[in-house]
Amino acid sequence: MYRHKNPFVHLRSKWQFLKTQYGFQRRPLLTIVRLFSWMARCLMQNVVIVNLRRWQVKMVLPGEWRGLGKFLFVFRENYEPELTELERLLSPGDTFVDVGANFGIYTLVASKLVGESGRVIALEPTVQSFEGLQKNIALNNLRNALAFPLAASDKAGTAWLYYGTDPVRNSLGKDPCCESGGEQVATESLDNILNQAGGGRVDVIKMDAEGAEELVLRGATNLLTSMHPIVIYEKNPEASAHLGLAADGATNLLAGLGYKFFVHKQPGTACSDRLSPGYFNIVALPRTASRPRGQQTELATLVMNAKER
Repeated sequence: MYRHKNPFVHLRSKWQFLKTQYGFQRRPLLTIVRLFSWMARCLMQNVVIVNLRRWQVKMVLPGEWRGLGKFLFVFRENYEPELTELERLLSPGDTFVDVGANFGIYTLVASKLVGESGRVIALEPTVQSFEGLQKNIALNNLRNALAFPLAASDKAGTAWLYYGTDPVRNSLGKDPCCESGGEQVATESLDNILNQAGGGRVDVIKMDAEGAEELVLRGATNLLTSMHPIVIYEKNPEASAHLGLAADGATNLLAGLGYKFFVHKQPGTACSDRLSPGYFNIVALPRTASRPRGQQTELATLVMNAKER
């Protein structure tokens, strides 16, 4: 006998996923209200502008139910805990590199924190998101942010970027479950990109490269060994496997350079299976870094707080 599918099965799984998100844990009721608001806005208009009042920046987002725009609208300042941690990690005059910038939430916040004397280098390879990144930089009149339509990797060249179910899932590795096309993108190493951007030191790198984080780090050998930047990166074992890379490849590479690791509310967790479901960001701190005294104090504070969680 034919059995009807339970219409609440997907709703239940989405609810379970939502409960793992930092923004929901911080403001559950507001999250639900904003979800309904986002639904209404998607029905009425093509684009939505959201204010991040904490940093006095605005973001224009495509009014589409699926994709990153929904999460940025709903969670805003609480999108990820590392977003507010940038206030500890960055100081005026610093340089921030945003690998896989997407619509640019980290780029915008970092730009405000480093000020006119600092700079932000944002990399976003796909045309689906690069246009949005440029619009958000222009919307906020950021003069210290440079955006490049590049995929950071271990070498210069070209590669095929496979489209995921939404742009945030686009990857250099093919997901056999997705058949939604792709595009050819230019690849470049971070070491070369930094040279093209005029050189100078780098203080913090954020990577969301959908499994290619190890390749990004391989192309940043000079940067990592000479400047010892703080590295915030996503751990995505499934996406890494699609590229033939080990799940802990990025972590092992940084560990070999003397980095130590922290995960929000999970101190000391970096390369085990103990990461919380739905959350994969890791903060890698250099054991020794030639940073100004003021920033050393902030870094020590972060390490102390991470240990106490």
